[in-house]
Amino acid sequence: MRRLLPLFLVLVLGAAAAAACIEDTGSTGSRPGDSYPTKVVDAPIDGLEVLTRETAPPSYAVRIVSGLPSGCAKFEAWEITGRSGTDITIRVTNRVPDSDDVACTMIYGTHESVVDLGSDFASGTTYAVVVNGESVSFTTQ
Repeated sequence: MRRLLPLFLVLVLGAAAAAACIEDTGSTGSRPGDSYPTKVVDAPIDGLEVLTRETAPPSYAVRIVSGLPSGCAKFEAWEITGRSGTDITIRVTNRVPDSDDVACTMIYGTHESVVDLGSDFASGTTYAVVVNGESVSFTTQ
């Protein structure tokens, strides 16, 4: 039993450190106390789902689940970058350390965003939403 106590303490302290590293303060950019510069990168996309809102006329939104590949990665923003014909493009970004020398926990997290696409769509038309290279399509009512 005494041999397990040090292992237990290491696990508990490690979990506490990991939780502190991925705490979401709602801010973007370097967190207070970080001593390293950061950069903005495209986030990996783990899931896309188009939502239809029962309005007149119907409006649409897309639910985006983006990845946070390490304990140092922080969700930065989403931005609708274009709409051309039936294609809508969105960019989702994270903020990460600007150096490979920064030690980060290897904890994969996710962030969920809901992006309103509006109601300006032709009825019965199929549209594609492309987010960081991943796509989902929907047909309007």
